[in-house]
Amino acid sequence: MNLFAAYTKNHLGKEIPSPAKEEEIRKELDSLLQNNVFTEKKEGASENGDIVNIDFEGFLDGVPFEGGKGENYDLELGSHTFIPGFEEALVGHSASEDVDVHVTFPSDYQAKDLAGKAVIFQCKVHEVKRKVQCHLDDDFARRLGFHTLEDLRKAVKENIEQEKKAKIDSEYLESLLRFLVKASTIDVTPEQVRKSKEKILTTYQNALIRYGMGLDDYISALGMTREAFDAAIDGEAKNTAKTDVLTEYIAKRENLQATDEDIQHKVEDLKNYYHLDEEKAKQLLEQEKEELALECTQEKVGDFLLANND
Repeated sequence: MNLFAAYTKNHLGKEIPSPAKEEEIRKELDSLLQNNVFTEKKEGASENGDIVNIDFEGFLDGVPFEGGKGENYDLELGSHTFIPGFEEALVGHSASEDVDVHVTFPSDYQAKDLAGKAVIFQCKVHEVKRKVQCHLDDDFARRLGFHTLEDLRKAVKENIEQEKKAKIDSEYLESLLRFLVKASTIDVTPEQVRKSKEKILTTYQNALIRYGMGLDDYISALGMTREAFDAAIDGEAKNTAKTDVLTEYIAKRENLQATDEDIQHKVEDLKNYYHLDEEKAKQLLEQEKEELALECTQEKVGDFLLANND
């Protein structure tokens, strides 16, 4: 039998986010300045630091080799993106020129069949561009879609404060849910715990893929045995399963279940974030509707708890 603690009017001490500081705003503006490089077409020969748009194809002993071809590639000369000698050979050339680049792959190059080999890249220069030196002014703001620098500054300030609030809300909600689970008596089945554990492990594995790391490697890096790791995950899975039961209970009591409209909005958000086409978005809705509905419901419950506890 489940006995749930009161889930409103709990006073855990929610932190109030501080306003964005001037140095925080300035740091973000400087970061935008560094990370947004604008270019303009340049007449005449390329120089070090310019960007050339090229087609290229590599040949070893007159035969094209795998991975040696590209089209409409923007290459910054002097960036050391390509093998030594390649970028240097494109300095001094203009748009519409054909250039044969003679280079030798390093002896320790990862593709063994190319390591230490002399090759020729046939290149076509489409365009030469120079970087535009930007400053924190109205012109830079307009390049980013704002009318004035002050408008950009206000948007940066609001974004910093929204991020602070989101972080505080997330940490508070996690603490509140743990408090409510601990203060309640919630029974979960082995199947519910198993499903929670599967989700947790999948989350770990997906995150580790981005770092080219397997789960066993990660566990070793933590200095844990697989048994100890599994025990920790089992505890987390049991708490997650209880949290899901609690969330479902609150959703029913407060009529916070996800609607079709909520789910569609979630799909649209994912579509825009991951740049999905219409077909992939449709497949996502068909294949993951139940999971999407659960996420929407949990978000609604989270917003309700944040609004009714402090």
